[in-house]
Amino acid sequence: MDIERLKEFVLIIEVGSLKTASRMLGISPSVLSFRLSSFENSLGVPLLERNNRRLQLTPSGELLLKSASNLISTWETLKTNVKTNSATYASSLKIQLCARSMPNELGPFLDVYCRNHPRLFLDLYDENTCSILEGLHSGLTDLVFVPGTRDDYRNEKGRVILSSYNHLSVLVPCDHRLSKKPSISFHDLSGETFVLSPEMNDSTIRNLELSFLDVSGISYKLYDNHCSPFFLDLLVPIGKGIQFSTWSDLVPPNSVKLTISDSEFETYYYMLYNPENRNPILYEFIQLYLDYRKGKI
Repeated sequence: MDIERLKEFVLIIEVGSLKTASRMLGISPSVLSFRLSSFENSLGVPLLERNNRRLQLTPSGELLLKSASNLISTWETLKTNVKTNSATYASSLKIQLCARSMPNELGPFLDVYCRNHPRLFLDLYDENTCSILEGLHSGLTDLVFVPGTRDDYRNEKGRVILSSYNHLSVLVPCDHRLSKKPSISFHDLSGETFVLSPEMNDSTIRNLELSFLDVSGISYKLYDNHCSPFFLDLLVPIGKGIQFSTWSDLVPPNSVKLTISDSEFETYYYMLYNPENRNPILYEFIQLYLDYRKGKI
């Protein structure tokens, strides 16, 4: 049923004149008469008897008029609810960042993207929220940014290689004995205490860091802690140990970033997603992010 035609039918009955109703609607009487006839044809019954220029309801017209106000009220309520729902609905995106690592351009891109999508609800998780693969395949996370070796996540269809690194880097306090050196080797780090990513629901990053130390063959100590990986920076400047910092250019205050000259430590930085994820904004985000990395936007 055409609600607008129903409203016109009710108005005609209320004012008692097709001419007066047409004037109130701002249309000609002939147009309103044509609309009324079309409305009657759509219902398959006449609603008005036009005798001696008087408008009289038919039995079908009387029946429709009794329900018209409820039909119109229900329709207006439905429209309001739909508009309200549309205004308050926000797309969501759940991103997992691991061990403080984040591609350098991701922050600026998120700034641009979120400003262009002001209703986007953005969740940022660390690896204590869930394991990387569990989150992706359960729908708890949409997108993961994580470092790894050449073979990590090879079986994941949604694996995108963002960067590769031939060298490792560490953060040391400004007053560390090595802080003034232009470059160092793993041998220079023998006997040092390392602040690794804490044990969390997903041990991928911690295991990766331990593998570096084991392959290096140096002696070392661990400063184990249970803080969030986003607070590890606080431990380096106060001399609790040194920290791997290969996958980010961010250098916290009172710290120095040093490159380890040994070249056999090849690592990668991945973006992971589940191709079966049905979140439509995910694929828009991925494409725009990759275009942003290439300087296309």
